[in-house]
Amino acid sequence: MRAGEHLTPPPDSRFAREVAERAADELSGPVHQHSLRCCQWAIAFAEVDGLDVDAEQLWAATMLHDLALGAPDHPDYGCFAALGADHAARLVAAHRGQAQAEVVRAAIAGHFHPAVPAEPVARCLHSAVELDVVGYRLREVDGGLVTATESAHPCAGFGEVFTTAMRTEARLRPHSSAAVLWRAGARVPMALNPLAR
Repeated sequence: MRAGEHLTPPPDSRFAREVAERAADELSGPVHQHSLRCCQWAIAFAEVDGLDVDAEQLWAATMLHDLALGAPDHPDYGCFAALGADHAARLVAAHRGQAQAEVVRAAIAGHFHPAVPAEPVARCLHSAVELDVVGYRLREVDGGLVTATESAHPCAGFGEVFTTAMRTEARLRPHSSAAVLWRAGARVPMALNPLAR
């Protein structure tokens, strides 16, 4: 089997294409690749954990979860995840309605919280981000998928970009989950992540 055959393609819809365009337009190269990897990890965790998820909701949540990573300070938001969640929800609402937009908004808003969420899309996103950033639960994912995903969506440069963003978050929004985790020593598991960096 060729490596690429392990990868799950994105949903085939106008909405999914608009999500892809938004991510490509607004995310830096390394963060865009991180989002694409997270999509594969999230799909894998849905299977591993026996979760029933909407493919388009999961695509939107994984591709748009870092829209506001490293964004300037905003008086109405205490965390980049909450700010990005609202940006993403507006796009989802235009295509899928407010109820589905709320699923994506909540998943993105909580993706950096230490507690694992119960809602399926949120849980898959949370697990995917933890895998890609610190390698958590890596052994639960098929090795062929890991190889294929890293080949298609390289990790090069992500560690440096993400570290810079976390420092920015800690400075601009010191009470956010990201800032608290950074001060608690998140850089150590990031540095020890077995995924290629």
